[in-house]
Amino acid sequence: MDLKQIIKQYNDLCEDNDWQVFHTPKNLASAVSVSASKILQHYQWITEEESITLGRLPQSRERIEAGITETFFYLLALANRSGIDLEKAIAAKAAKDAEEFKGAPD
Repeated sequence: MDLKQIIKQYNDLCEDNDWQVFHTPKNLASAVSVSASKILQHYQWITEEESITLGRLPQSRERIEAGITETFFYLLALANRSGIDLEKAIAAKAAKDAEEFKGAPD
């Protein structure tokens, strides 16, 4: 996955639709929360076991996939708009977690 290419494609989409004016960090952070809530809605009243199989059902999978993708796009846009190099941030977080949880019991 090439994050820079995905960000460029998303930015082009936003530019073509004149959405940039609405894509402030505050609005994007709100959009992330709302989109994540839409994902959670699919799991709200089901059992743990049902939640494991839900993504295997084509209709449910399609809706969950759309919600995850929407949330991902908003996260990318938020990072981009905030001047965060997401690839560097992910690598730094992974290294920090590896060090912090080194030797932690499974």
